[in-house]
Amino acid sequence: MGKSLLAPALMGLAPYAGEWTATQAAHLLRRTGFGLVPDELEQLTGMEMAEAVDLLLADQPLPDSPINYNYLLDPNVPLGAPWSGQPLVAGINVNGYRAQSLRSWIFDNIRTERLSVRERMAEFWANHFAIAGGGQPQVRLDYHMLLEEFAMGNFRELIKRITIDKAMLVFLNGNQNSANSPNENYAREVLELFTLGKGPQIAEGDYTNYTEEDVRALARALTGWRTRNLYNTAPGTFPEAYFDARRHDTTDKQLSYHFNNDVITNGDEEEYKNVIDRIFQQPAVARYICRKLYRHFVYYKISEQEESEVVEAMAQILEDNDFEIKPVLRALFMSQHFYDVDNQGPMIKNPFQLVAGLMRTFNHDYQIDDFDLEQERRMLVYYYSRAALMDMDYFDPPSVAGWEAYYQAPGYSRIWINSSTLQERTRFTQTMTSANGIGVGNGVRAKFDYLGWIKQIPSATDPNKLITGIMERLLPRALSDGQLANLKEALIPGLPDFEWTVEYGDHIANPNDDDLAASVEAKLRDLFRAFFSLAEFQLV
Repeated sequence: MGKSLLAPALMGLAPYAGEWTATQAAHLLRRTGFGLVPDELEQLTGMEMAEAVDLLLADQPLPDSPINYNYLLDPNVPLGAPWSGQPLVAGINVNGYRAQSLRSWIFDNIRTERLSVRERMAEFWANHFAIAGGGQPQVRLDYHMLLEEFAMGNFRELIKRITIDKAMLVFLNGNQNSANSPNENYAREVLELFTLGKGPQIAEGDYTNYTEEDVRALARALTGWRTRNLYNTAPGTFPEAYFDARRHDTTDKQLSYHFNNDVITNGDEEEYKNVIDRIFQQPAVARYICRKLYRHFVYYKISEQEESEVVEAMAQILEDNDFEIKPVLRALFMSQHFYDVDNQGPMIKNPFQLVAGLMRTFNHDYQIDDFDLEQERRMLVYYYSRAALMDMDYFDPPSVAGWEAYYQAPGYSRIWINSSTLQERTRFTQTMTSANGIGVGNGVRAKFDYLGWIKQIPSATDPNKLITGIMERLLPRALSDGQLANLKEALIPGLPDFEWTVEYGDHIANPNDDDLAASVEAKLRDLFRAFFSLAEFQLV
């Protein structure tokens, strides 16, 4: 056997050496996107693994701006037109419809995304750089577009942009940070949550990676940034961040021994860049963000071996590539470790993976593309609200630390499931397997086309092959014989297999027989309701 060409530090990311099949392609799609769209699975399965990964990591155009779905009183934005960059209006609350439009927009981005990891990475950054609270919609949109722009880009440059972004300046009080009255909120979080991690306390005010003196010094270095026009309705005024030199601390800032006792000298408007550059000289930065990437895409438990072999390898790649995220993701998604059977299906889906995953898996485009604006808005807001009731309000995370399921040991993703959220998950899937679906206006009922969906499954007239085919597409792990038998009982309770074979065969032969189609679809709704009630359905 020949020697590996990988450096010892990268052996944890040794390339996947097995056969590239639908199983591996499905795992890649589940982890990098939302749901499993049949034609996307077929496309990736027919490619070489490297081609598939590169396709998912390819740069994409930024999403279109959110639109005015239903508000008639905005004189600057007609129905169907984008509202981004349009002014506020005196005496008219346009922020209400724009905030709701923003929620619809995030689901529409996921719905229309095709074979890309960008929306999953945007979700990663939305959690990593969490901003709680609604905020002015234009400000929130600009912030999220920054996350979209840098989804797979340069981590260091993203933080520089985040540091002086108007949404972050407002949220962590950076716009109140002045030489006469330094505010430490952002300086503390940029060290503790965004770059280094706090680590165990060594002594009073001294942690593994920084000290309280470092927090105070960085707060002074970041003074002078302000925001204005956040809610100004005067013509020609728009929200912006700006630097006020009069409020900036121009004195030297002494850092601790963690930073080699370096001194940050006055840099005026550019000083924030010097701060970030100095932080990124610390080796802990690459390890910290790669640990979070690992938990997002692989598994929340990181053993000592995985830390030393996989996370360290990811961190080395990140540093070697000047903090570009894409090479790290490519190495991870191409690795043997990523496709290990133990890493397939051990995590609980977050609410967006559940709700948006079903929306995409069952190709709700077939209806939404034909909806009018109000029907589309109602459908997308319904999806967003269901995820919010499951404890994931995308534009309102619970704290600056993001959602607990991404950082709170030992539960991590299991935190998504509790007595309340499990009921909401069940209520959602029961609604989407009901005969009536969701009313979206003008007598239209939104529902999944289960009858059309099973056409992708070969030999679906055989109930056993039908159920196995659904299992392979919906679940990350195989079921036991007993579970498969229970699912068949849900499809044809107490009946022999040929009852399904004959009835579904008759439907195929007579597709315009509405009564026959309704009978078959009712059986399928029962079957999918049984699938959605499985514990395995909650896994990814």
